[in-house]
Amino acid sequence: MEALRRAACGLLFQHAQAALCCYDAGDRVLFWNAAYPAFFPEVAAHLRVGMHFLDSVTAFLRVQHPDVDAAEIEAGAAAALDRHRRLEGPLRYQRGDDGRWLELRMFPQPDGSRIKIWNDVTTAQMAPSEDLGMLELLTVGHVGLIVHDAQGRLVYTNSRYFSEMFLHVLTTLPDIRQRDAHATYWPRFHEMFDDAADYRALCERPDAGALAAPATLKARTGRWFRIAEQAWRGGIASVWTDVTDLLEREQALKAAYADMMALNIQLRDRAETDSLTGLPNRRRFDAVLSEAQARVDAGAGRVVGIVDVDHFKSVNDRFGHDIGDGVLIEVARCLRQGLVPGDVVARLGGEEFGVVLADVDGGAAFERAEDLRRRVEALACGDGRGGVVRVTVSIGLAPMARDVAVTDTVRTADLAMFQAKADGRNRVRAA
Repeated sequence: MEALRRAACGLLFQHAQAALCCYDAGDRVLFWNAAYPAFFPEVAAHLRVGMHFLDSVTAFLRVQHPDVDAAEIEAGAAAALDRHRRLEGPLRYQRGDDGRWLELRMFPQPDGSRIKIWNDVTTAQMAPSEDLGMLELLTVGHVGLIVHDAQGRLVYTNSRYFSEMFLHVLTTLPDIRQRDAHATYWPRFHEMFDDAADYRALCERPDAGALAAPATLKARTGRWFRIAEQAWRGGIASVWTDVTDLLEREQALKAAYADMMALNIQLRDRAETDSLTGLPNRRRFDAVLSEAQARVDAGAGRVVGIVDVDHFKSVNDRFGHDIGDGVLIEVARCLRQGLVPGDVVARLGGEEFGVVLADVDGGAAFERAEDLRRRVEALACGDGRGGVVRVTVSIGLAPMARDVAVTDTVRTADLAMFQAKADGRNRVRAA
């Protein structure tokens, strides 16, 4: 013990302001210096002489990760003990709580005991100006970062990478210190991720260098990680970001957007549909007329028709509005059935309907309108008393033309419809 204390004192002369802790050959705590609690207050709070290294690490992990299950804590502690026994050369790492950089050195003694010394190297770590960008990345709290040099040796890792994000990977840390070949490196993460196609593609890619594009993988825990890599000083810097919340928000936004678009379509349909007959209403008919005019300007033929049910007021007066509504529904059905693809019929209000006949000239339009008139004339609607109600329609036609306003065309068709009524009703008149 005395020889060990002398060795420790000698080392402290070389490493002023350093934290020191000594362990015997059985990995039990022998003593520590006054600086140790300042470096590791969360450990010193429960550290005792004679305490086994494994017990101290287990207690520390339980404090740092209260929500992690016991098996995972034990696995992490066992991996830490393995590193404690096999540590060679200085190891630099970043603390997760305050962002400081520490350098750990192990000094084995002839009797099997070990002296561990921690130096705060934050200032030295930040000295090279070319490292400032990397250090900014290392200190970002919500990403994990791991860097391998040109020889594949692990040179940097921030605390989030192997603690909060991948505590259960601590058990494999000794095995992934060397990124010697992608064929062995990536598959070591197999236990972390679902066996999905994107994971297999990552493992099977022929290039052992940095990823050409970010990869997004789902862990077996249900979390999603996006991995971005780039060359750095001949080596590879890998940034791991937990994007689970981001992806969930994206999915929620997409779902909300889809719902909103569906609702907009429903609202538009309701706003442009006649509630009684199910036909397009005047608002939609105006839009159809504008579209038809554009086609006419491009050389197509379109004819506008105004259809009005003859003596409809008397139907309401004699049989009531319910029967009148039933008559309008049947007239609408009859007109719809008489159209051909490309034609449109709408209810403009009351007993008045509008039609747009597509790809016709004046003569063909007249014949189509006559067919509609005959269909309505053949209707036999129930009167609610065991009898029938028969109605007829008067139709006015007007061809759409270039450089003629839609409103003028509709007015012309309307005048033609009134002419049909003046000529005795139940007939077609063309302007």
